[in-house]
Amino acid sequence: MALASNLSIQLKQNLFFNVNKNSGRWNFSIRPREISENRTISQLDEWDDLIKTLVVNVTDKCNLNCVYCSRQFARNRPRSMNEELIRKLLKKAADYAFKKKIKITVQFHGGEPMLEFQKIIKSIDFLSENEKSNLRLRIQTNGTLLNKKIMEECKKRDIEIGISLDGRQIENDITRKDAQKKGTFKTVIRALGLIKKYQKDKRCLTVVTNINIKNLDKILEFFGSIGINDVGFLPLYEEPRTRTIKRGMVPDMKNLAKYQEKLFDKWLELLKNKKYKKLNISTFQILIWNLLASNSTTKKFRVNCGVGINSLFIESDGNIWGCGAFSYANELRLGNINNDAFEEIQKNNNYRKFKERITTNVKKCKDCAFQFICGGGCVANGFRQNKNIFDTDIWCEYWDEIIKYILIKIYENPKLIKLIPEYNIKKIITGSQPAPFSLLFF
Repeated sequence: MALASNLSIQLKQNLFFNVNKNSGRWNFSIRPREISENRTISQLDEWDDLIKTLVVNVTDKCNLNCVYCSRQFARNRPRSMNEELIRKLLKKAADYAFKKKIKITVQFHGGEPMLEFQKIIKSIDFLSENEKSNLRLRIQTNGTLLNKKIMEECKKRDIEIGISLDGRQIENDITRKDAQKKGTFKTVIRALGLIKKYQKDKRCLTVVTNINIKNLDKILEFFGSIGINDVGFLPLYEEPRTRTIKRGMVPDMKNLAKYQEKLFDKWLELLKNKKYKKLNISTFQILIWNLLASNSTTKKFRVNCGVGINSLFIESDGNIWGCGAFSYANELRLGNINNDAFEEIQKNNNYRKFKERITTNVKKCKDCAFQFICGGGCVANGFRQNKNIFDTDIWCEYWDEIIKYILIKIYENPKLIKLIPEYNIKKIITGSQPAPFSLLFF
């Protein structure tokens, strides 16, 4: 039901969520209510259009053979960045960050970036101290090549390490295997022990498949017990480079929503325990952040992950894309780091196109009350259907279900917001605190 510029959706009996589709301002009520605001978010100057994160595919080479790997095509003829290219992108990132008075996160990915570790640290050492001060440096690794010497070199240069682990041994070793088809669990757990000795935060990326989906709550509890305090649960989805024989591993939307609701409840339960009070799950925190930010003057990303605007993906040949999921689509290339400064990339027609991909320009999204919370979902998921970034995420049903669930929980117990790590509710509502979550692609 809609009232003029208002959008309202019934969450349950006698509970409506109302949003002004111009500004994103919202409230709860027992019946649909008008929220008066004629200005749009653009007019309110609440979009954050700065580049904040660079995900760098430093190599296609990998020492594992994960069953769902989306880069199998590249590993047949693997490429790696040369040292000169790594230096160039680091210098350009530092220069952009200095001019914009921000810090840029540079996240080295692969393949397995530790196979090119020497190139990475030599390139970092080429920077001046001032240039380094403008960057946050991170490496996402499968963990199997970590050793004491590597961790010492990382600590010396303030490089943070994140690992990949798909659950407990019973789940992880089905999906994450080495070249001999042996599971990686024990090796990664040993690597985590090393990480604990050298850095404060222990970050982990977990791919959600039909193998582990029913046990996400148990996996979270296990992660908390071994000291992991930041988890990115990333659902596996089909995209042009994924091996089609693994379609059976891709979770369906209903199951994903069902088991993520269980995960959300387990997360809240754990956060009440002082031992786990800083346990982060970016999937949920981003949605809650978007909700709170929409009622303040705080800057917001145009889409959840900042794809193509706040976050860019740089291939091993220097080509720049909105994210790795677009790197097969030449029509969406944003430039090449060999030739282009980041200010020039922001003038690229494709970059402008990503900026225009806000929910008010997406047919199915513009009349949805949740559009400012989900940000239109995954842009790549929409694009892969009809080669159009203005198409709706095909997982819209999932976003709808999980957002409803979280909103009802918040309405029934507003104090749960205070449990969420890194949040100061008063500062967020007044807009004096920036977005606390860098969208990282561990």
